[in-house]
Amino acid sequence: MKHLLILIALGTLLFAKIPPLSFIALEKGRWHIVACQDKSTCRTIETEQEPRTYDYDFTTGNLVYIASDKNVHLVIDNNESILLKSDKNAYTEPSFIEGGRQIMLVELINRNSKKTKLVSIDLKHKKIKTLHAQYSTALEPYINNHKDLYYANVSCVEGCNKIIQEIWHKNLITDEANQLTLLNVLSHQPRANKDNSKIYFSSIKSGNYHIWEHDFQTHLSKQLTFGNSTDGFPSPYGQDFFFLRRTGNLTKIMHYTPENNVTDVMLPIPYTKIRNLKVKQ
Repeated sequence: MKHLLILIALGTLLFAKIPPLSFIALEKGRWHIVACQDKSTCRTIETEQEPRTYDYDFTTGNLVYIASDKNVHLVIDNNESILLKSDKNAYTEPSFIEGGRQIMLVELINRNSKKTKLVSIDLKHKKIKTLHAQYSTALEPYINNHKDLYYANVSCVEGCNKIIQEIWHKNLITDEANQLTLLNVLSHQPRANKDNSKIYFSSIKSGNYHIWEHDFQTHLSKQLTFGNSTDGFPSPYGQDFFFLRRTGNLTKIMHYTPENNVTDVMLPIPYTKIRNLKVKQ
């Protein structure tokens, strides 16, 4: 009876509910996008080319990704087409915004990451609009609540002993931009929680990349994860967040709660190489 209770408890832990999530995983020597409705239901999304970066719309099942040919590919109702070609300028880090009606992209001017713009493209009219442009490099943009734009800004790319990357915020209504973090190291991958009270990001401040939190009330940043690992791609879910932890050649999906509990997310397929985690809030 005791052993039976232990097995039931383990089964409950392994197959506890998790929010819908997606990621890029290495399967049979090729990178694929994987979408999971929960822990026990995951599917591989077949694409014409290997994805570099991507976004997946959990509501519609639509997909946008930067392919190995460097073009922007769009998959709607399982029909794939090239949305934008990488000609004079290149594009990276696509994401669905405005309820999936638009796509935000990082535009690499002259195909060089030293000068970038954040742009959006309306899927119905195919019109490109500049959301943000400044004399620096803005990467990994994320929009929360339609008006709050977060991005990782590289403030020094030449003539420095090291590259400094900080987290910035821009109000898309007032066009006011301000720097949030001041860690003087590489900090990136910003993601805000739904109520916009905190932002999570990955920073190398303590020697390894770990997950940090910036609190909008206190205006302070603090480290949340620790250890001899590389932690990245934080994805908020309520007051919790999920992230990727790489130790050696193994990458796992982890779940963090406000009580400082960090647990593995067990999936039906034991993926060992995962990147670009996304969670539906």
